Formats: sequence, C-alpha cells, structure tokens
Amino acid sequence: MSGKILILLSVLAAGMFGKEVPHFSVLRESLDHVPRKLWGRWLGNRGYDASRFTTYQKPDSQGLRMVGKWGRGPSVEVTGQDTLVALTLGSEVALLSFADPDNPRVLSEIQLDYLPSQSALQDTLLFTCGNGLEIWSIADPTQPEHVTVIPRAVGDFSLQDTLLYFVSQDTFWVYSVANPEDPYSLGFCRDSGYVATSAGSTVVLIQPHDVLGFVDVTDPSAPVQVGTWPGWARSAAARGSLCCAAFTDVSQPERTWLLTLDIADPANPRQLGRVDSVCGHDIFLVDSLAFVSGRNDAYGEMRIVDISDSTNPRRLGTCGVWNDNWGVWANLDMQKALIATEPSGLALVDIADANAPFVDSCILTADQAVDIWMDGDRAYVANHRAGMRVLDVSDPMRPAEVGGFDSLHGVIEAVAARDSFAFTGWWATPYFRSFDVSDPRYPRPAGGGLVQTIPEDMVLHDTLVYLVGRLRFNVVNVARPREPVLVGSCNIQDGVWGLVVQDTLAFVSGVSLYIVNVADPASPYVVSTSGRPSVGVAVRDTFAYVPSFETLFVYSVADPALPRVLSTTPTGRAWDVVLGDTLLFIGTNVGVEAYDVGNPAEPRRVASASAPYGNRRLCYVGGYLYGAFWDAGVAVYETTTSGIAERVATSPSSSRRISAVPNPASDRVRVIGAGETARVVAYDAAGRAVGVETARSKGGDIELNVAGLEPGVYFVEVVENKRIEVLRIVRP
Repeated sequence: MSGKILILLSVLAAGMFGKEVPHFSVLRESLDHVPRKLWGRWLGNRGYDASRFTTYQKPDSQGLRMVGKWGRGPSVEVTGQDTLVALTLGSEVALLSFADPDNPRVLSEIQLDYLPSQSALQDTLLFTCGNGLEIWSIADPTQPEHVTVIPRAVGDFSLQDTLLYFVSQDTFWVYSVANPEDPYSLGFCRDSGYVATSAGSTVVLIQPHDVLGFVDVTDPSAPVQVGTWPGWARSAAARGSLCCAAFTDVSQPERTWLLTLDIADPANPRQLGRVDSVCGHDIFLVDSLAFVSGRNDAYGEMRIVDISDSTNPRRLGTCGVWNDNWGVWANLDMQKALIATEPSGLALVDIADANAPFVDSCILTADQAVDIWMDGDRAYVANHRAGMRVLDVSDPMRPAEVGGFDSLHGVIEAVAARDSFAFTGWWATPYFRSFDVSDPRYPRPAGGGLVQTIPEDMVLHDTLVYLVGRLRFNVVNVARPREPVLVGSCNIQDGVWGLVVQDTLAFVSGVSLYIVNVADPASPYVVSTSGRPSVGVAVRDTFAYVPSFETLFVYSVADPALPRVLSTTPTGRAWDVVLGDTLLFIGTNVGVEAYDVGNPAEPRRVASASAPYGNRRLCYVGGYLYGAFWDAGVAVYETTTSGIAERVATSPSSSRRISAVPNPASDRVRVIGAGETARVVAYDAAGRAVGVETARSKGGDIELNVAGLEPGVYFVEVVENKRIEVLRIVRP
C-alpha cells in the first residue's frame, strides 16, 4: 500500500477509532514483516481488535451469495507428500503435481472463506487452518472434497498419525482425527503461542515473547508444559529427540543463529550445537539436511544446513529469493526445494548441489488484489507487487487466470481496459502505462505516458482515461494507446482514494469529496469540495453515494457547486461502493452489504455477505458483483437473490409490479398496477413532500400531473395496506 494512503488512514483511524483496526491496510507495512499465523497475536499485543483472527466466525450470507472466487494472494506456506505439493496462498490452497519436477502442474485450487496460514498433507487428507481447522479429502487431488471443520481459530498446528495439536484462544488442544469425519478433543491445557512442531511425545510451541515451550503429550488427555528455552525464536522443526530452532537478537535483528537441541527430556532441553547467520520463518528437515526459509530482510536468503553431526551443524549453500520467504519444503529425489515467497508465489530451487542452490523459476505469482476492471469476459486485476493478472470470467462461478504481466516487484495500484489494450498506474516513471492484451495470456508493454501523479484509481471513457493520485487529477488521451498523451489536469488537495465519472463531472473521494468539471478535458477544474473523508463514491442521476467509515452519506448533486446531504445511514466499515441495477453495494472490512436506494432519502440495507478478507474495490456487471479483496484475491457474488428479496420484502404474498409511464414525463405520469385503495405521495430529491394533482383513469390507474414541478428527479411513494413501493420519475 502506498505510504501516503497509509499515513492518511493511520491518522484517521487513530482519531476516529482509537485502537480498533478499521482495515489491515492501515497496518499493512508492519504486518508485511509478521507471519500470517501470528497476525492475531501481533495485533492483540498492541491493543488492536484481533478477534477476526483469534475467534472462529461462521461464514454468513443474508441475501447475497458468493458463487465464484479466484483466491490467489501472497504465498505463506508450502508442504508436500512424495510428488504432491500443497501451496497455501491468499484464500486458497493449491494442489500441484511434481511428477515431472521441471514442469509442475496445478491439479486444483481449494477455495476457502478465510486466509489460511498453515497446511499439511497426510495420506489422502489435507489439513488447513485459519478461521477454523478444515479437513479435505484429496483421494482425487483434482477433485478435493470437504470433510469437516473444527470450529476454532487456529494459526498453526502439528499433525502426528491420528493426533492433531494446536493452540486456540490461549488453550493448547489435543484432538483425535482417527475418524476424519468426526474429530474430537482428547485433552487440553492452558498455554499460549502457536505450535511450531512435534516429535514423539513432545510438542514445541513458540510462546509469547518468542520463548520455546515444550509440552509433554505422553498422555493426550492430560497435556502439560514441562520446559522452556529462552531467546527470540522464529521457527522450529523436530524429529526424534532432535529439535532445530532459529533465533534472532531482538536488539540486533541482523544477528541470527540456528541451535540444535536434544529434547529427549523436554523438561530439560540441552543444546547440542550452533551455527550463526542462519534464520527463517520455517524449517524443514530431511535426511541430514535442514532447509531454513529465510526472513524478509537483507539477510533472508534460504540456507541449507548440514546436521549430520548435530553437535556441529554446518552451513552449506545459500539461495537468494526476492521478497519475503515464509515457508519451505524439499524433496531430495526431485532435487528441488520449494519456497513460499510473497509475492513471487512458489519459488523452485535446484538443490542438486546443496552447496550451490539456485532459483530455477517461480510459479503462481500473486499478491494483493487492489483494483479490478471488467471488460466483457475478462477481469483485469491490479495485483500490487505481482503486476497485472487477467482472469476469464465467461463463467462467473469459475473465474480462472489466463495470463498476466509480472511487474518484477514494481507496484501497480489501478487498472482499466477495453478491447485489445489495458492501462495501469505504476509506482515508477512513467506512472501511466499501456499494454497490448490482444492475447490475454501474454500481455505486452505497449507504451507509457508521463502523468503528474501515481494513479490511485482510473476510469476509461471512450478515448479518455481519467485518473487521480495524490494532489492531482489528470486526463489522458488514449486514442493512440501506444502513445498516451496527458491533455488536462488540475489540483486536488490531499490524498485521494476513488473516482467515478458521469457525463461532464468527475467525482473524487479521499480526504474530501471533490466534484470536477470535465466538460473540456483540456481544462478540468474543481467545482466544489465537501470536507468529509470518504473511501469511495458512486453516482447516478443527481445523487452521489459516499461511504465515510461507518456511515453512508447520500448527496444531492443536482447543483454540483452546492452538494447537499440528503440522508445518512449506518453501515459496516466501508472501503468502496458501487451501484448495481437496483441496489447499492458497499464493500466493508468484513464483506459486502447491499442497500435499496430506490428512495435516496431512506436507504435500506437488504442483504449482506461475509468475505474471506476486507474489500478494496468493487465492480458490478450483468447481475454479478466482483470484488478485489486484498490478500484474498477476487470474489464473485450473485445479486439477483437480493434484488428479488428487496422487491417483495414489504409484501411477500404480493406478486403485482407497479410502474410509472411515461418516464421521463413533462406533464402527466400514469402509475400502473396500484390497487383501488392505494394512495400516492410525491417527494423531491431532498425528501420533501411536493404537491402533485392525482386522479384515477378509466382503467383504474393513478394519473399524476407533474407539469407544475421544476425539472429534476422525484420519488413517488405508493402505499397500499402494508405494502410500500417507491418509483423514481424524472421531470426533464
């Protein structure tokens, strides 16, 4: 996330929300250095609300239904069994075949309702954890089947035969998974931290303050902590009576070391050996080698350590992998080490010579989904440090990546596309770039143009791209997409977040809501400013819908120089807003909400759904709502269900539809479908009742005389018994 937006949101969060986190984007730069399995603990230790990562939350849907997902995001964990590999990334677990180690093949991608942090394979089962600990059958890895879920929030776990060890809400649990369909608790004890590894009857925890703790599970019904080892531990792996643990000096983070410990007596662990300048967030032991993933700093290369003599461990080879290394697994027969690295995906490391490993390639590249643009059957995703990804959404229930452009860790924040060209914002000059996407599998750079700001959002209309960034609003001519030209600009004060364009006006959300006149693209100018922080904006007719934290503000912008607040409605903590056919959708820090805005003076929430992670951008096309959900990738919601519920909510037994014709109308409007006892009341855009002459036609319809009204948008409320319908009419 850009530093300018981070500073803006941090200030707003501190001033308006105290220590409650409005969205993890506020703390993204800090969390980038924290393993996902520790997010809850890290936030809780600093006084933030960490309940979403420490308490199980059942996925919820009321009227909105998630029907499809492309869950790729940052890679955090990798594990394997023979030639089957599980990569935990974003809000999914990808299963890959390494039968041909040089040509790995994706078998399936298991989509989850949360951000998983750890996975394990055992025989024909996959275990994965996060919001709950799930068990999947992978007897056919191309068609995984969900078995069950243990409803406890879990950051990490260890699996031995039929015993499962994990910590949830300051309690250490032992579960039996002998029957995967019916796991049950065998025993527990009070203990904090997270499970790093286990061997025999000893489980190793990394406890608060990163101290190693040892739990004796000889009696699974009565586990008990029996010993500790001081120091700032980062990871550990054990087998038999040997435990390898990586440490760092909290006062000198560059000072690291790996210890080999004898844990035959876990109450009295004993140091066997030490090797300096080795550390990582994950360790994998195989034969006489320890693979240490590395960390996310200048000294974070993966290292291979010879532990054949545990009293004298020796460093062998080192392999630099760009960005943050979280998980590591290796198969000596394949001569491959695999590293889950954010955002490069899965790095394939050749270890034929353990003294000189090297990165062979990277696959499943993905990072944070921060913007989405729909063009026909394609979705273009600005994927932050992983460049631009192109999805095939011809079947919205099965979005699939067809190609992309890796930005080599250059950052992309915004994207727009049409036909054979896509346009993106970039954090390095030129800030505006075009791509030839005639073959979506292989987008090719096609040109660039100098603009005055790093785009935070952009909109493509005809041959013009409107974009906003800190302090500037720009208009770019893309009639010749290989040679984009800046044609107009104006100042926008402070930070910005979102942008929509309607006719000759652009609406910019940010520290304030700005309305910009773009009638002359060469000379845009700010018409008005409303001093309320906003994170998104949607506009239709003469109404602007602006979410500001936990409130939806509806503005009348019939006079754009003097926007007026019509109504305010409580919402979830909002991060974007978009209009559908009949509903307004708000993306929040926990999901999506839908509002009936048939009467802008009284928006009604009619539907909601939880999401794997907080929303960043929304896009509505053809009855489907597409959302970019940061680390969780892209989710697709079906909206027709909520639309039907909205229309019948006040009268489930009534199937009659009411309409107004003609519309627009300059003199008379006929309300069709109202019953004999119906009455009507007309309101202006400010919600004030206006006098309208009414009469009954011979056919029983209600006729309204609107000839005396000023031009504008009006609302006609039709009331019959307990049924209420609101019609929008336009007086040109």
